[in-house]
Amino acid sequence: MAQAYDWLPDHVPAHLAWDADYYAFAAESPDPFRRVGELHAGPEILWVRSIDRVQPGWLPTRYSLIREVLSDTEHFISGATNMLGAIGLDWKLIPLEYDPPQQRQYRKILEPMFSPSGVQALDGAVRAACAELVEGFADRDGCEFASEFAEKFPSHVFLDLMGMPRARLADFLAWERGMLRPQTPGQQVTAMSAILDYLTEFVAQQRKAPSSALMQGIVEGRFNDERPLTETEILSVCYLLYIGGLDTVYSTLGWIMWHLAQDRPLQERLRADPADMTSAVEELLRCFSAASTQRRVREDYTFHGVRMRAGDVVQVSLPLTSRDPTVYEHPHTVDIDRTVRHVAFGTGPHTCLGLRLAKREIRIVLESFLARFRNMHIPDGLRHEFHTGNVFGIDRLPLAWDRPA
Repeated sequence: MAQAYDWLPDHVPAHLAWDADYYAFAAESPDPFRRVGELHAGPEILWVRSIDRVQPGWLPTRYSLIREVLSDTEHFISGATNMLGAIGLDWKLIPLEYDPPQQRQYRKILEPMFSPSGVQALDGAVRAACAELVEGFADRDGCEFASEFAEKFPSHVFLDLMGMPRARLADFLAWERGMLRPQTPGQQVTAMSAILDYLTEFVAQQRKAPSSALMQGIVEGRFNDERPLTETEILSVCYLLYIGGLDTVYSTLGWIMWHLAQDRPLQERLRADPADMTSAVEELLRCFSAASTQRRVREDYTFHGVRMRAGDVVQVSLPLTSRDPTVYEHPHTVDIDRTVRHVAFGTGPHTCLGLRLAKREIRIVLESFLARFRNMHIPDGLRHEFHTGNVFGIDRLPLAWDRPA
């Protein structure tokens, strides 16, 4: 007999109800990806009491359903949450919280920054940032990877991408922690406000003497009319680039290095045959797709036999796509020889603009660490620490290694 829940809306059948907190469930195992993979044994769509520690909502568990939600902007709309509402702003993050056709108009402005040629132009800066950080511990027998490298590295790259001074790195790191991993709601508000204040000053200066095409971006209209981006629109874009460029890369790098430290055969293989690096990066991204996002149901809609109501929130969890056994044989195994089609960067209109840069960053880091250090491992008696949330991220990862003679 199905259990009755007093928190269950009347349009949700009891057999789809899961009385749990999704993020707390993921955190119950040292490997949150393997843990959420257990949900593939149940219904393909769940109604969860808490999908994000705040509210209930739908949780599709299958790769195919998640791809469909991400691609269907007619029934599932972006902007389910107003992130900047925490500091009293009603702005949407551009282009993330818009849907086509307006989303495409904004995205077109940003695409040159992350095109193959745009990413290639950043290659030297990315390699220099990686080398600079590695030199900080290269003469030691180990490091704490999260704080000494993974957290700082994407911040260095972001500062170079935006033409911001490296001297503000300490501020950026403090704001990032306060915004994305706050100890209190007040700490998050303080950090988000500080970020906005800095970006407002930065954009005002850039508008006087632009060093980026973004500052002179033109929004093309539906009838061949066009206009320049407003200052508020530029601020919104910068805020999104700040968020997107830091936390996801930092978190993904942490999980990849966590795995590599436990997979010595893969370390040796990649050193012996660097040509395997491309497939390794794709498979590691598949296995450690760390981010989640949300959509809201536009109007009452029946999705694969499930009645959804207008306004319902849908949690789009990429960790669930990466471990779906109907798509990947032995999904919890890192196998760089498999043919991979992952959605670590989403799919559809909102596919992550920065995917080329993120892949370049990850590849450069792996090449650098494998070239400098042998037998990378987690020291006996120590373990990683992590958090779950919209991004599954590593907070602490002690690494040790053998240096070449």
